[in-house]
Amino acid sequence: MKQKIENEVSCLNLSEPMNITLRYPAVGKITHEQVRWSNAIVNSPVVYGLIERRTLYFITGEVKHKYTEKNLGVPDSWKDLYFHLTDDDLGLIGGQKNVPRTYAALRELAKKLVPVIFKNEQGQLIRGEVHWVDSFFYNTETGLYDVRVSPEIMPYLIDISKSFTTFDLGTAMLLRSKYSQKMYELCSQFCGDFRFLDSGEKALGHVYKKRVVPIQMEDFRRIFNLDEVRDPRTKKIITPAIYTSFKEVRQFILEATQMELFELYAAKHSNLWFDFQEGPRKGRGGKVSSIFIFIYTKDFPKEGLEKPWQKGDEPLSPFEEYAEPVEHTDIHQRMRENVWYNAGKDAQEVALQTLLGHYLHEDEVLYYMKQIRLKAGRSYDSYMQVIQVIQDKEKQPKFKSGTDAYRRNSIIKYALRVNLKEFGWSLEPMNAPTKRKQKPIQQDLFCM
Repeated sequence: MKQKIENEVSCLNLSEPMNITLRYPAVGKITHEQVRWSNAIVNSPVVYGLIERRTLYFITGEVKHKYTEKNLGVPDSWKDLYFHLTDDDLGLIGGQKNVPRTYAALRELAKKLVPVIFKNEQGQLIRGEVHWVDSFFYNTETGLYDVRVSPEIMPYLIDISKSFTTFDLGTAMLLRSKYSQKMYELCSQFCGDFRFLDSGEKALGHVYKKRVVPIQMEDFRRIFNLDEVRDPRTKKIITPAIYTSFKEVRQFILEATQMELFELYAAKHSNLWFDFQEGPRKGRGGKVSSIFIFIYTKDFPKEGLEKPWQKGDEPLSPFEEYAEPVEHTDIHQRMRENVWYNAGKDAQEVALQTLLGHYLHEDEVLYYMKQIRLKAGRSYDSYMQVIQVIQDKEKQPKFKSGTDAYRRNSIIKYALRVNLKEFGWSLEPMNAPTKRKQKPIQQDLFCM
């Protein structure tokens, strides 16, 4: 999902403990508290099952209380990476009647790697795989489960300064499928003050609404681990492809996760839910190439009927009305709106001399300033008029990309000699130009 704005604004507001009904596996009192994951983890493919991922959520909460809340960094000692779980903890994760199943899932965590993609400090793209848990022990005397969290995963939970997602731990623990878990994480990533930027759509007069996320189907299938995955070395199939048609994706992932999150939202156990819409198809009768996710929260609810979209409802639109700001074609109006217009004559004179110095040789600057001062004695706006024609010239793409010689020539032959005629006067070049070795004046007084 390119060109997206990094979203680090939390949209969660579920800080009070809530009693959860027995229909959800995580029974008892769940504390709704905010935790953070690096977006490298949020955007990684689904490789963990439901109970395994609930265990990761639980561990994340433990990491928060042990390290993040105390402003501690990643521990240096491997002994500090151990966390001790009880049967009550396993019952909270997978249900009191399913402790053996949760125990089995906990053991499986040590066998799985999660793929991550990120950019390092040098801007280089890094691909890798990391463990969440790298060792597991069960103490037959104390009944404690000793889990050592991998040091490679800890920075994704602790040392996060940007590109992270905040989500509600209590809500995450209630979710009933690995796909609803992943969808909840994705919605949490974009539920704040997020707007997807697309220069191509903007050129057509389209701007995406806030909290609308366009996702290419190839990215969606990768994140939800729906395509066939083969070992790059042996070519052996690691996981087979599933839900190969969009109809299956819509039924078993989009509609199912939408309804689950909406039910939790309606029951005040989640602060977000979503609608979705098919994007354009590739050719007539072709495959769906993308989808739009519309994210709603308590602070930014859905307009109209607050329910999942269905056929017959008013169509969803990912865009809002947009028009490029209209620049005044009248040069006199542009001059009056210029930031230098009310700065005073002395300030305008200094600004103009500095501006000319960016493009002309020193003797040329002195020549033109003398001619402009003579004009200024008869016209109050003379300095501003010259500033305006030069700034108009600076906005032209050809001027921006031109050489120093080209820009100097444009100022002398066009801005000062031709464009000034719009104000009823002009400035002729110096009578006897000579070869000059000195460079143009370079000053920093004028902010362009």
